[in-house]
Amino acid sequence: MIIVSGKAKVKPGAVEKVRAVMEATIKATREETGCIDYSYGLDVLDPNTIVVLEYWETAEALQAHFTQPHMAEWMTALGEAGVIEQDIRAFEIASERQLLG
Repeated sequence: MIIVSGKAKVKPGAVEKVRAVMEATIKATREETGCIDYSYGLDVLDPNTIVVLEYWETAEALQAHFTQPHMAEWMTALGEAGVIEQDIRAFEIASERQLLG
């Protein structure tokens, strides 16, 4: 499994301007082959910071994700949001265990 996690800080107020594209990207991505889950959120202490959390079956599925038309639209919208800083990483996971639930 591949887990993608990180944050992208954008210009103040920009999240609302790109919210519709964010929602469309989430919906389309969740339909992709190999996507286990895909979500964006906002940092509770900084609403200008988008939190990314993705789960993929394989690295190949993640790579294919970047070639999808909705990702091109999202990258354009994110550029317009004015990314100030970002740190998004992919982790290859060998095992997992239930913590809660």
